Amino acid sequence: MRKHEIPTPALVVDIDKLRNNIEDMAERARVAGMALRPHIKTHKTPVITHMQLRAGAAGIVCAKLGEAEIMAEAGVDDILVCYPIVGPDKIERLLNLACWVAKVSTVVDTLAAAWALSDAAAARGQCMDVLVEVDVGYRRTGIAPGQPLLELIKGIVGSMPGLRYRGLMYIAGGLIKHMEPEKQLAEEQAAIDIALDAASLLRANGIETEVVSGGTTPGAQYMADLKGVTEYRVGCYVFGDMKYADLGALTREQMALTVLTTVVSVPSAPEPGHFVVDAGSKTLTHSGAMTSPGYGTFVQHPEWTVNAPSEEHGGVYLPVGARPPAIGAKLDIYPNYVSDVVNLADELWVVQGDEVIAVWDILARGKRV
Repeated sequence: MRKHEIPTPALVVDIDKLRNNIEDMAERARVAGMALRPHIKTHKTPVITHMQLRAGAAGIVCAKLGEAEIMAEAGVDDILVCYPIVGPDKIERLLNLACWVAKVSTVVDTLAAAWALSDAAAARGQCMDVLVEVDVGYRRTGIAPGQPLLELIKGIVGSMPGLRYRGLMYIAGGLIKHMEPEKQLAEEQAAIDIALDAASLLRANGIETEVVSGGTTPGAQYMADLKGVTEYRVGCYVFGDMKYADLGALTREQMALTVLTTVVSVPSAPEPGHFVVDAGSKTLTHSGAMTSPGYGTFVQHPEWTVNAPSEEHGGVYLPVGARPPAIGAKLDIYPNYVSDVVNLADELWVVQGDEVIAVWDILARGKRV
C-alpha cells in the first residue's frame, strides 16, 4: 500500500524520523549523564514505548492509570505515574498494578494524599515508592519549597510505613513562555536551583534524595547544561509539532508525524481562493502553536494553514493569487500540538518513504483515568 492510498484524515508516522528522534534524545541523555524517562502521553502506543526502551530509556512516565495499565500489559516494567493519585478507587488500581509490575512509583504533593496512599498500602503489606513534586513556579501541582516541603517529606519518612521516599520532581513549564534560548535556559536553571536547594535542605535534616527528576521538550535541548538532575522526562520529542518548532526544540524537517488529508471542496464563490480538506477540529483540534498561525501548517505549502476548522471540515483561505489544489488532492499537515491530535485518533499509519509498513493501534488512548 502506498501513502496516497491511506484513507483520510489519517495520522502518518515516518519511521525513519521517529527512530532518529528517539535515538537522538537517548544519546543526549547519555552525554548529559542522566536517566531518560519518556512521557508516553504523546504517542500512547506500546510499540513506540518499546522503541524508546531499546534505545536506552530507564522507564516511562504516565499521567493516567489507564495508560499505565496498558503499558504494563505490553511488558513495560518501570512506570512512574506522575499525577496525584486521589480517591480509594485509584489508590486500589495503583496498588494492584504494583503487585505485578517490577517497578511502579508515583508522585505526592499533599499530606492528605500521602496519608491515604500510605494507609492503603500498609494495610495490604505494600510499600510504594514516591517522588514529591516541588512547585518551582509553574503553579499547577507541587508543594511549595522550604518548610512545607520539609514537613511533608519528614512525615513520609518518619510516619508513613506504606511509602518510601525516593526523591523530588519538578516541571519547568514556565519556559514555554519564552522564544529566546537564553531565557528558556534561565527558566530551566531557575527551576533546577529550587529543586536542588530543596534537596540540600532535606540533606541538612538527615534525608537523602536519590532522584531529582525534571524535564520539558524545549528544555531538553539544554540537557547537557543541567547539572544536578538525575533523570529527564520528555514526551513530544518523538513526533514534534509546530508549537515546539516555534520554540526551537526541533525543526519541521524532524517532525515524524503529519496529518494526511484530502481536498474535498473548492468553492468558486464567494472566494475563489478558498478550499476545504477533510481534517477539521476533530482531527487537528483547536490548539494553537506559539507564533505559527492557524490550526495546522501544510508541508507542501508552508505559507498555507488551516484557518477555519469546523468539526469535520478544514477551511483554507489562500494568499491572494494562489491557486487552490484539485479536488481529491492529498496534502500533509504539520499539527500544532501533537499530543492533542494523537489523543483523538485510533491508529498511526507508519510509512518508510512512500510505502506503508505498519498500522499501529493507539492502545492507551481514551482509557480510564
